Amino acid sequence: MTAGFELEELGHYVEDEALLQIVMQMWDSFFSTVEPPYPAFEPIGAEGPVLCASVSISGARPGLVTVTVPQATASALAAVMLQEEALPEDEVHDALGEVANIVAGNVKALVPDAGSLGLPVLSTATPRLGNGAAEVGRMDAVWRDGWLSVIVWLS
Repeated sequence: MTAGFELEELGHYVEDEALLQIVMQMWDSFFSTVEPPYPAFEPIGAEGPVLCASVSISGARPGLVTVTVPQATASALAAVMLQEEALPEDEVHDALGEVANIVAGNVKALVPDAGSLGLPVLSTATPRLGNGAAEVGRMDAVWRDGWLSVIVWLS
């Protein structure tokens, strides 16, 4: 039992299908000029240079939402989102952070007693979480020559 909640219970708040819907609605709003990502049949392992944007959720059920992509995919996503080519690294980071923030805001709405969202944090590796966190939702997809992985952890 973690913080008074069974881990199996946490998965009912953010099911994979709900996470897919959140990502596709975000895609329709910010990336509608390009083809959508295609859900992968298996989880995608983060290989090569990646960029990971994570946003924390506070409250009775704290958690973390991560969006991980290859660095080249991050640049392509930012170019589409901002409708510009050849963006500087800080703008690519800001765009991926905004994607994670949008997804986290929608995930937060699904979790009862959720507190506030943290600011997006960018890294070149996926975060390592403690024993109290459980992966409760995951969406892996293929887009163009890359992939994206959106994972929700709750404690």
